Parts: sequence; structure tokens; C-alpha cells
Amino acid sequence: MAAAPYDREDGLQPSAPPHAVDAYDPSYVPDSVKTFVVHLYRHIRDKNVYDYEGGSNVLKVLGYYSMIGLLRIHCLLGDYHTGLKCLGPIDLNQQGVYSIVIGSHISTIYHYGFANLMMRRYVEATREFNKILLYILKYKQYHQKSPQYDQILKKNEQMYALLVICLSLCPQNKLIDENVSTQLKEKYNDKMTKMQRYDDEAYAAYDELFSYACPKFITPSPPVLDQPLTNYNQDAYRLQLKLFLYEVKQQQLLSGIRSYLKLYSTITISKLAQYMEVDEATLRSILMTYKHKMHAVDSDGKMVSSADFDFYIVEDVIHVVESKPTKRHGDYFLRQILKFEEMIGGLDKVQLD
Repeated sequence: MAAAPYDREDGLQPSAPPHAVDAYDPSYVPDSVKTFVVHLYRHIRDKNVYDYEGGSNVLKVLGYYSMIGLLRIHCLLGDYHTGLKCLGPIDLNQQGVYSIVIGSHISTIYHYGFANLMMRRYVEATREFNKILLYILKYKQYHQKSPQYDQILKKNEQMYALLVICLSLCPQNKLIDENVSTQLKEKYNDKMTKMQRYDDEAYAAYDELFSYACPKFITPSPPVLDQPLTNYNQDAYRLQLKLFLYEVKQQQLLSGIRSYLKLYSTITISKLAQYMEVDEATLRSILMTYKHKMHAVDSDGKMVSSADFDFYIVEDVIHVVESKPTKRHGDYFLRQILKFEEMIGGLDKVQLD
């Protein structure tokens, strides 16, 4: 069954390769972002990756990795919603083709987590970063001779930095594995303390971590040939950094609100306003900001909360409803069993006189 032709959403046809007018040549290397995106979409549709049965597996895998390529290119362009939408057919909760190659596995989760971070889906980003960092922590020793080893270590450090940002904007410690949490404290404990204050040092810490961990953003527009001495290669990065820091600034007082509300089950607005040294009208605005910033639209179009507690107001009294995390006793006992097995194995190797 032949694949359906590619239909552009903007109604425009992609530019043709120089050696053909209408034919689609899979070996053609596009020379612009626009035709590159078209190239990836055509790989998906022409290879029938959504509904593929029989025949060579190469064509299906080519279309499969094209979806991952689209996630990456849309992240570089700053179009995070479209990037996540392109990855929709792939279930990241299951082992798939993307996880066979460790470089592909890490790159996919890195861009997926970054896109969720920029769309304020902090819980999803934290969950995926935690899983992949735990995976790297356990298996990186088996890839030391791989040519991808340096890139694995770099992405590992970048994702730790992104996880610090997620946890500073929306604490979700219950989602973090003990081993990952230990690594976080060793690497970024001082920075995490600074980022809770939301002063100039906190802004500098957010700026530093984002600049280090973000992908290399690009612009889809061609260079201005009339101005050959003007450098535009940092424009996309500066724009994304500006948007990110603006989001951080909007959440400036949310950390204080969170710390106070966790101490009370009920508190009056006037008393909380006095503690925060603001008037009641400003406090109500901050509370509404907290409600707004801790909610995001998920992949199904539903509003979901990222907060670890909720609150409502009745007659100028704030009622706090804190969700109790589920205690995972099984994980604790498994870790202790493994430790005892290692100790027993070490004792068996000891030779007694």
C-alpha cells in the first residue's frame, strides 16, 4: 500500500531538490530547516510507520527515528508542543526501538524532558529525568569503550542541571530515587539553596544552569546576506533564555507561599499577608499565580496539577490539602537485600587463616 502524499499545514509545497522537480529522493540532503522538517515527515508517511506490516524492518525503523528527529528539530526551533506531538505514537513507558541505542535513548529523553520543562509540565519532566539518570548511573560503566561515552556523560550532567531547575520551580522529591537524589546533593546542593531565595544570585544560578543544559537553538530563517558581518547565531538562544527567566520571575514569590502553606492546615489571608509583608490584594494575586503556574495542559489536552499540595479559600480562610506520598517499602527492602548480598559475596572471598 503506497503512502499518502505529504500535506503541508501551511498549504505551501516544499522546495524541490536541484536535480529533480517533482520526484522525492530519499538520498537528498536538504539545505534548510524548512525542507529538513518536510524530509522527516515524508520519511514517516512514505514508510507507513504508523501502520506497517511485513517487509523490511529498515523502512519502519527509518520512519520511527524520523519521529525522534522531529522532536529534536522542533525543540531546537522552540516549538515544544509540536515536538511532543510528533513523539505521540511512541510510548516512552515501554522499551522500544529508541532505547536499543543508548545514544538515541538518552537524546530522546533529554529533548522530551526539556520540552516538558518549557511547557511547565514539571512532574512529567522530573519523572523522565529521574528514570534516565538512574539508568545512566547503573549502566554507564558498560559503555566506557563506546565512542558515544563522552556524549553520554555530557548529557548526563545537562539532565542533572535540568532536574535541579524542575525541582526548584516545582518540588517533587517523592519522584526522585535515592541514588539520584544523592548525586544531586553532591553536584548542586549550593545552587539549589540559592535558587530558593529568588534574588540576584538565584537569577544568576537559573541563567547559568539553563545556558549550560539547554540545546543549541536555531532559527528557521536564512541569514541576512546584506549584512555579512552581523552575527545572529545567538538570537534563538537569547530569546529562549529571556522567556525562561521571565517565567522564573513570575514565580518569584511562590517559594515563600509554598513554605508557609506547608506549615498550616488553615490560615487566614490577613495573617499570611502579614508574614509575607504584602497587602491582602497582592497576596490574593500571588495565590492565583500559584494556582495558574502549578497547572499545565497535558498531552491529552487536560489540565493537570504539578503541585504537591492544594488549597482553597472559604471566607478569607485558606484551607490546605496536602497529598500524602505513597511510601515505597518494597524499594527500600530491595536495596537492603542487594547490599547484604554484596556483603555476603565479599565475605565469601575472604580467606581465613
